[in-house]
Amino acid sequence: MRFKLQTDYGLRAMVYMAAKQANCTTDEIASYYDISSAHLGRVIRRLQSHGFVKAIRGRRGGVRLDRDPETVTLGEVVETLEQGAQPLDPPHGEPTNGIDENLRLKAVLRRAHGLFVNYLNKVTMADLASEGLPPKPQPQTMESSPSQHETAPQQSSDTVSTSPREPIGVPSTGGTPTGYGRTNLPY
Repeated sequence: MRFKLQTDYGLRAMVYMAAKQANCTTDEIASYYDISSAHLGRVIRRLQSHGFVKAIRGRRGGVRLDRDPETVTLGEVVETLEQGAQPLDPPHGEPTNGIDENLRLKAVLRRAHGLFVNYLNKVTMADLASEGLPPKPQPQTMESSPSQHETAPQQSSDTVSTSPREPIGVPSTGGTPTGYGRTNLPY
């Protein structure tokens, strides 16, 4: 399932506020994630109208979660921001597509969507913020990314990677970095 940009921004802001447990500004959150402050402000106002976020006025004001992070589920926030979107539902006013005629396929996709939403309803904001904020994402620049001719040093095949971005117990392949700290794996 693909989320709207608004949902992405909303989830990031909610996790940030849950981890911080203090007043935050929209600019602070936007700067942390390197996203548009204006767009994030609109998303936060929408979260506020649904009772997820509270705005505090004044010199030391800002925004914060209006509910206990233990009671706010990821599924609840996604359903609110996605407006209950279902797979294969055409936007209002558009003609239906050929998949509507294949009821079996539509039923399978709706069931998969239901399982996805049920899983999200089991994850709370407190779960996501339990380890605090992750390190601030660093933008990748052309100078910092290895060229196609450079390769990482080859490790012996019997070593186990202990990189925090790879699961423990996965043999390191010594592959070329592909972004986000991952390497090309042979599978």
